[in-house]
Amino acid sequence: MVPGRVVQAVVDATGAGDCFGGAFIARIVAGDDPFTAARYANVAAALSTQGFGAVAPIPDKATVERALAE
Repeated sequence: MVPGRVVQAVVDATGAGDCFGGAFIARIVAGDDPFTAARYANVAAALSTQGFGAVAPIPDKATVERALAE
């Protein structure tokens, strides 16, 4: 089990699952183990719910890494 990421308020969940899948695969290809990749993907997907639409709110790597460091 990998815990989810809590966000203050979800604006739009459109594309969050796709964001998770893409982030997870990207981290696996980069060499992360499945648990580390899932943790990163959970944060990316959670952050993607903070804006409207399926593409515009997708966070970049630096944003995800800042959130992971919190």
